[in-house]
Amino acid sequence: MKQNRINFVALLKPYKKGWVAISEDFKHVLFYGKSLTSLIKKSKKSKQKVYYFPSGDNYSNFVGYYAHHHSI
Repeated sequence: MKQNRINFVALLKPYKKGWVAISEDFKHVLFYGKSLTSLIKKSKKSKQKVYYFPSGDNYSNFVGYYAHHHSI
């Protein structure tokens, strides 16, 4: 199976503080929010599967968080 590399630093660079919802293919930021709660509210209006990630200036100790918005 071929592994695809995703450059999250480049993808999240425009979003300095807050949270982003990334598309299922990990190519696009679909939603942005100052808090995870506000982001979840925005993304619930969409039928797309999204992945939530914190955005910031430094990703050296980065840990992602996955939750399907229908499960929250």
